[in-house]
Amino acid sequence: MNTALPSTADQITPELTKELIDSQLPFIWDSLKELVAFQSVHSVPGLEEHNAGAAQWCVDQFRAAGIPVESITTTDGSSAVIGLKEAAEGYPTILLYSHFDVQPSGVEKDWTSDPWTLTERDGRWYGRGAADCKGHVVMHLAVLRALRQLIDAGSSQLDNLGIRVVVEGSEERGGYGLEDLLESQPELFRADTFLIADSGNDELGLPSLCTALRGSAPVTVELRTIQQPMHSGQYGGAAPDALLELIALLGTLHDEKGMLAVDGLASSAVWEGAGPDAAAFHRNAGVLEGVNVLGADEGLAPNDLTVMRPSITVTGLDSLSVADAINAVPGRAAAEISLRVPPGMDPQTAQDALVAHLEKHQPNAQMEITRGVQAQAFRADTSGPALQRFLGALGDVYGHKAEQTGSGGSIPLTNKLLTAYPDSELALFGIEEPQCRIHSADESVDPSEIVHIGATELLFLARTAVENKA
Repeated sequence: MNTALPSTADQITPELTKELIDSQLPFIWDSLKELVAFQSVHSVPGLEEHNAGAAQWCVDQFRAAGIPVESITTTDGSSAVIGLKEAAEGYPTILLYSHFDVQPSGVEKDWTSDPWTLTERDGRWYGRGAADCKGHVVMHLAVLRALRQLIDAGSSQLDNLGIRVVVEGSEERGGYGLEDLLESQPELFRADTFLIADSGNDELGLPSLCTALRGSAPVTVELRTIQQPMHSGQYGGAAPDALLELIALLGTLHDEKGMLAVDGLASSAVWEGAGPDAAAFHRNAGVLEGVNVLGADEGLAPNDLTVMRPSITVTGLDSLSVADAINAVPGRAAAEISLRVPPGMDPQTAQDALVAHLEKHQPNAQMEITRGVQAQAFRADTSGPALQRFLGALGDVYGHKAEQTGSGGSIPLTNKLLTAYPDSELALFGIEEPQCRIHSADESVDPSEIVHIGATELLFLARTAVENKA
């Protein structure tokens, strides 16, 4: 970069922070390529070396960026990378969170390129975790490197900030390991402001702060009808089909319009913040031509259903695959039922209602229901000085007033952190806009979002140092 760096923190501008992060795009690309190459899917046998390798990579990189982190094994077997650069007296500590674990790649033939090789196409970078959440890991690293540039150039006030780093290793498929660590060693997480980089904007280039998340209360239901699959010619028609019984059971969860039909889960809540209209949601979600967005006929906005009301999705199904079909009556079938719980609804109560519904509609089968781990919904208080400062930085970097948005996802750690430190503030934000297709094939990130979000974080840190408020 050609711009002379300022000697005081109060001279740091939005334009400068964008230039500083933009100048690191080669580092960001190289680092993200290295990190994406690790198949760091938590708790999958055979991938232990990939998870360990990703954790060690984070340790090495954050230490190089000036944060003395170490890898801590948690109760779910994952590694959490945690460390702290102490604050000077009277200065606040800012926690930077992200996670290095990812979702499985899914069906790899659905990917245009290898999911574990970062690939550039048409200005976007493709690979599993490019956005969720390895892109955030390297964004934090770029910010810390830029912070060091500014300190070395004379903005010594920035060096007074405390910086704590927490990089989780089981957010996607577990998460309780880090929560257990928070409960047993809360001092490892102490901070005045938590910057949770694991969200994003409603549209590319539209600055957003996520202020609401749904919780979760999943269950697994398994049906058994016969001891083993039996010849469909000899037994089909009389032997009870476990898969058909499961299909019928799952069909009771919604009415003919696709709305929830579970007693105890009814809601008329609506989302008051910013969000996509039906047409934008149709486009962002990739809804196919001739298929309608649910709720549109009832006059509901998408975020009414994705943020403020409970939803049920079948996220996994165990039965015979079409490719391996045999002429046999299935004797077993199972489904993973994801129940998302909106702010204001208790996950335990919601899960109880779902279990009661399944039991009420007991099919012609032996049924076993297993309750999954619950997570509370999250609602942010944006009135505090840190979040107001962060909203201002977002707007100044993007050149557009930041919006407050909601998300249907769940991040249990948000509530856990604020329960442990109720006087602290928490900002949820990130690089994940709709085109990223997180959790899907061809996940990608727009590098301009990494630049803008990184610049926002850097500007927030600079302004926090100038404010000098712990």
